[in-house]
Amino acid sequence: MSRPAPSAEALPRFLARLDAAAAGRWEERPAQGPDLPEWLVQLAGALWGGQDPDAAGEWARRTYDACARLDGRVPFAVVHDWHARTVAPLLGEGQEGVRALHLRASEGEQVTADAWAAALEPALRDVHRRAYPYADAFATAAANARAWARTNDYGEAEAEEFADGYARLNTGANVTSYADANALVHARALASAFATGDAAAYAACYPFATANAYALALAGQDVPDGGEERFGAACGRLGDGLADSLERAAGR
Repeated sequence: MSRPAPSAEALPRFLARLDAAAAGRWEERPAQGPDLPEWLVQLAGALWGGQDPDAAGEWARRTYDACARLDGRVPFAVVHDWHARTVAPLLGEGQEGVRALHLRASEGEQVTADAWAAALEPALRDVHRRAYPYADAFATAAANARAWARTNDYGEAEAEEFADGYARLNTGANVTSYADANALVHARALASAFATGDAAAYAACYPFATANAYALALAGQDVPDGGEERFGAACGRLGDGLADSLERAAGR
C-alpha cells in the first residue's frame, strides 16, 4: 500500500528541525510526523547548517523523503553505509582500515570493539589533524611573535625569522595535541557504539561535532583563503552521501 502524501506543513516542520539541530537544539521534537533518531538529527543538522543555501534545499527534500518512506525508523546500518561509501572514500588515505570495518558491519558482520578502536584511533587522529585551523592559528602565533620581537629590538629580518620559527613550533605542537586528544577521547566510545549498533550510544558520541570535523578536514585548513566556500562544498558532498545512504535504506 502506498504511503499518503505528506501534508503541506510536513517539510517546513522538518526544515525547522534542521535549523534547530544546526544550532545544537537536537532535543526539539516535531509536533507531528515521524520522529528521527538523535544521531541522524545531529548529522543532518551539522551538514544542513554548513551547506550553501542554494544547494541545501534540494538536499533537505531528498533527506526528508527518504526519512518519510522509512517512517522515521532509520536503521543503524545507515551509519555504516555512509562511512563506508562516502566519508572514508572522501577523506582518502588513512581511512582504509575504518572503511573496511564499516563495510563488514554494513553487511551484518559483528566487529569487536577492540577491532574498531584499533582502526578508529589513527583514522580519527588524521581527521582531527586535518580539521585543525592551521592557517589561522599559524598567522596568529606569527603575529604575536613578531610583535614581541619588535618590542625587544629585533631587526626586521630577525623578527620575521623568529616569528616564522615560533609559529611553526607552536602551531605544530598544538595540532598534535588537538589530534591526539580527540582521537583518544572519541575512538573508544565510538568503538563501543559501532560494535553494539547502539543508536543512543552513538548519539552520545556527539556525531554533530564529528561531521563538522569531517567537513573541515575535507575543506583543508592549511590555506588561509576560501575556507568558508570549501567547507560548504564539503558539507554538500557529505550530505549527498548521507541522503544516498538513507535512500538505499528506504529501498530506492
